[in-house]
Amino acid sequence: MKILMCADGSKISENAIYFGGLLAKAFDAEVVVLHVIENPKFDNSKKILKNAIGILEKFNIKPKTKTRRGQPELKIIDEAKKNYDLIVLGSHGMSSIKRFLFGDVAYRIVQCVEIPALIVRERRNKLRKILMCCGGSKYSREVMNFGVKIARAINAEVTLLHVLPNVPEMFRSFGIDETVEQFLKIDTPESRILKETAKLLEKNSIGANIELRHGFPPEEILKEAEGGDYDMIIIGSHGMFGVRRFLLGAVAYKVVQHSRIPCLLVKPKKFKFLSSLAAYKIRF
Repeated sequence: MKILMCADGSKISENAIYFGGLLAKAFDAEVVVLHVIENPKFDNSKKILKNAIGILEKFNIKPKTKTRRGQPELKIIDEAKKNYDLIVLGSHGMSSIKRFLFGDVAYRIVQCVEIPALIVRERRNKLRKILMCCGGSKYSREVMNFGVKIARAINAEVTLLHVLPNVPEMFRSFGIDETVEQFLKIDTPESRILKETAKLLEKNSIGANIELRHGFPPEEILKEAEGGDYDMIIIGSHGMFGVRRFLLGAVAYKVVQHSRIPCLLVKPKKFKFLSSLAAYKIRF
């Protein structure tokens, strides 16, 4: 595996590099740390890259380093096209306008890169427990397969989660609120994917729990993630389109926006993306 980690000198960036190091160590991955110099008058690249190297050396990782000059999001997007398997980002970057939670730089990057993106906000010292969110689209298998690859590498404890819409109050007395066992007996795309993923995890000697929740998907995912003390959420980033989420699914957008837990977003390979420049020019 080849991983691109982005360093901007912020504490959040260092949190992302540390967590990325946990994952890189498990894969014995090749790591490249990139810093983009936005303003040549304030070039702290040597210090920033030295700090990043120091963090990764704790995991016996010797990264390659690169510097670029220009607009951070565009330079990072261009670099991400060079045969990387994963990009690691803090949840905001050091652009001229800092946004709370999902900053301008990170948000635009995640929209445009075609590889999985690991988004980190807070420091996390372990990577043992994973929440894999299963939807019902034709792309869900790609998300689950990538999640199994991660789980196998770190020998993780895994929970497969699917969220169903709330049953209307008037029907609850009839017992329509499904249990996991009832849901898995029904032949639906969602149940098939859950069962297939559970079998695949079992083949790799990874234990998996299956959880079924009812309600608003982003809210239920966040409740499960924080209540279950998970170390990472894996979720597909396709879905509804709109001005503010044209490449992030509506569910993924809301989960990443509010999650304090690292989120790994996986995009379907056959998805059609806007060019870097076109995406950058969109105003939110």
